[in-house]
Amino acid sequence: MDDRDADTILLTANATYKIDESRTLLGYVDLADTDTDESSIRDGRLTDVVVGYAVRPVTNDRFNMLFKYRYYYDMYGQTVDGTDNRGPRQKSHIFTVDAEYDLNQQWSLGGKLGGRLSESASTSSSGFYDNDAWLAVVNARYHLVHNWDILLEARALHLEQAKTTELGVLAAAYRHFGNNMEVGVGYNFGDYSDDLADLTRDDKGLFLNVIAKF
Repeated sequence: MDDRDADTILLTANATYKIDESRTLLGYVDLADTDTDESSIRDGRLTDVVVGYAVRPVTNDRFNMLFKYRYYYDMYGQTVDGTDNRGPRQKSHIFTVDAEYDLNQQWSLGGKLGGRLSESASTSSSGFYDNDAWLAVVNARYHLVHNWDILLEARALHLEQAKTTELGVLAAAYRHFGNNMEVGVGYNFGDYSDDLADLTRDDKGLFLNVIAKF
């Protein structure tokens, strides 16, 4: 008799390569594979692979940009706030570009464009269907006083198959701790995030965000 509860394989790795003073390649891999009877641990498989290209010209340090490709394969199912049920599963190719420019010592303007080519299933028992989306974000950051920033952001999410476009607004305040960490608190007036891999639509309300920089 096999009394095994679960077999789990986990792998995580990340790397960066500095091409020159202005350009950097980066990437990470997270893999998980669980074979279980689901009595206490979910059965499933996760593959999360990211490759990025960062640009910050040494001749213009006010500007920085990040191009990123992400392959996200999730057969566990995301968790929706307030429930114990499995949420949406997905097989997604995600492309994004983020950019920010410092106008002066007080103001910075930023934006993000992204696209998701995806198949998703709303529950663990339902079939997969196309779920492509496009995201546009613009924001303005004001450096209020020493180590404090105010952020105001507008978002638009277009769902290709549903042929709908949803608008959202976000406001937040951030506190800098040295050059490598920011902690922010804010309110999201929309129900989606700027992470195209997040299909849960449970992001409306107060949030706490911690950003580490390396």
